[in-house]
Order: sequence, then C-alpha cells, then structure tokens
Amino acid sequence: MILGSYRIEIPFEELKGYKRILIQLPSGLKIYARKIVDILEEKTKADILVSSDPCFGACDLAVDTALSVDADLLLHFGHLPIPNLKIDFPVKFVDVIMDIDVSSVTDLIISGVTEKNISIVTTAQHIRYLNEIRKNLEKRGCRVRIDEGDGRIAQPGLVLGCNFSSVSRDAGAVVFVGTGTFHPVGISISTRKPVYSLDPISMTLTSPNEISTMADKLIRRRFYLITASRDAENFGILVSKKPGQNRMDVALNIRKKLEEMGKKSYIIVADTIQPDMLRDFGKLDCFISTACPRIALDDHEMFDIPILTPVEFEILTGERSFDDYIFDSIT
Repeated sequence: MILGSYRIEIPFEELKGYKRILIQLPSGLKIYARKIVDILEEKTKADILVSSDPCFGACDLAVDTALSVDADLLLHFGHLPIPNLKIDFPVKFVDVIMDIDVSSVTDLIISGVTEKNISIVTTAQHIRYLNEIRKNLEKRGCRVRIDEGDGRIAQPGLVLGCNFSSVSRDAGAVVFVGTGTFHPVGISISTRKPVYSLDPISMTLTSPNEISTMADKLIRRRFYLITASRDAENFGILVSKKPGQNRMDVALNIRKKLEEMGKKSYIIVADTIQPDMLRDFGKLDCFISTACPRIALDDHEMFDIPILTPVEFEILTGERSFDDYIFDSIT
C-alpha cells in the first residue's frame, strides 16, 4: 500500500482472528489514519481503533491504551521491534518504507566520502536498502561494514536515537543514511569518528566537519547546563512509564548518590514528559531524565531549569570527566 511517500506493508494474514485492533501511528502517518482504518476494517472485519497519543518509537508501545479499550492486538506502524524488550501483550509491527534511489546514493557516497573503509547505518525506514548499497559500493572498491548492534537493535546497521551500537568500531568513517541531524551528531559524539550524513530524500551529503561543528555546539551547551547545576540542592528524577524507556533502576541509583551527597531528590513518573506538567511541582533546581535521551538533549530549551542525562549527572558528581562525555544510551 502506497500512501504519500510511504510504502506500508501490513501483514494481513497475521491479523486473522483478532476482533479489536488498536493501531499506533507515528505523527507523519496520522494524516493517513482514516485510509488505513478503512483498509484494515475491510480486510480484517475487526474493530479498528486509533491511538491519538504521540508515538516516539518501538520503546513507546501503547499497551496500556490497548488494554483499557479491550483490544486484543496492538498494531504498531513505522518502527522495528526492540528484541530485548519483553511485552506481555500481542503486538505486531508494520514496516513503513521510504523508497530511495540506491544508485544515486551510491554515486553520492563515492563522490563525497573520502574514506574507503566505512560503516553504514540508517533508521527503520531505509534499513532494507543497506545491503544493496553495500554491494554497489564494494563493486567500486569500498570496504563496507554493516554491523549488528546489541540486544536493543533488531537488524544490522540500524541506529536508534538512544542506541548507536551497530556502528562499526573498525571503520575509518561512518555514513548515516537518513534525515535530520540528531543521529549523525550522536554518532559523532559516541564514536569520535568522521561522520557523513546522507539525506536520501534531498540527496544532500553533510560533511564530517559540519557534523563535528554541530556536535561541538551541543557539547558546549550541555557543559553549560552541567555547570549551572553545580549548586543544585533539590532534584527531580524523571522516570518514563513507557515500556522501552523505563529505567527505574538508574533512577534509584541516582537518588542513592544524591542522598549520599546530602541532596534532596524526588522521583517523578510520567508517560509523556512535558515541561508544563513539571512546573506544577514547584521549585526544583535540576531535573535528571532517565527517560528517552532526546528529552534532555533536544527539548532542554522548553524547561525552566537544567535537565541532565544520567551520563551528565556522572560529570556533575565528578565520577566522569568532561573529556569523557558520551551520549546517554539505553541498551
């Protein structure tokens, strides 16, 4: 099924026998929700319900919502499953592919990437094209690595906003195939390797110097927030109730360390972490987010006080040096 620039592969045969299905769509697909519901109802004869809540990835499965409406299946669109995330509820994943011109991508890498020993990574939308890109590049003299990640990574070469473990440590450079700057900047900070960002939609290639400049800017901003938190006395420790973001063990460890330092802390549990909701808790000096790393790194300007990651908390306490700054990751 083609909807806009998306190719959607719904496993209709696997949906037989379900009576009520809750579908979960990322924001870019919600405009097509009615069309998807119409097709699903026609093909499955089941009641099809749509979750209106934001969907941030396979870490954010709407199981509670499905249970609350007596659905017997959650149909999650646009992300690959997280292998080491165990969910006690029926969930099926729908591949959502954005087609790319492999030949043009290959040409752009050959013409724009200096290194010939490279690691190629991407997101779920383009993952099935990686092997074809590798074959084309190897025919033209490149050595290409598409490595497996840790237990959070479903397929070789896949990267998440919270996990870059599939990047090859043996490669001379990394080519990220996808849109946006968060992933390539995160890879640059995490690996200290030259990172190219190839946008297969606009067919533009961002150089390692540009990515490194973005990374340096982010690190300076994070160091400012860490420094601004040195005199904090009252901390809010944020814990997500989303299945793939919940790190209660990390939160409890942070709280224990704060107690040893003579600081006050409060564990705040939320589904979607919003600045307006946190303002209701009154005067706190600093948040430490154990939820999705992007909340602290992408959304920090929305918060009235510094919001740090667990890695940055280690720098704040002196357990980790500024020179050893890395991206917070969930494994």
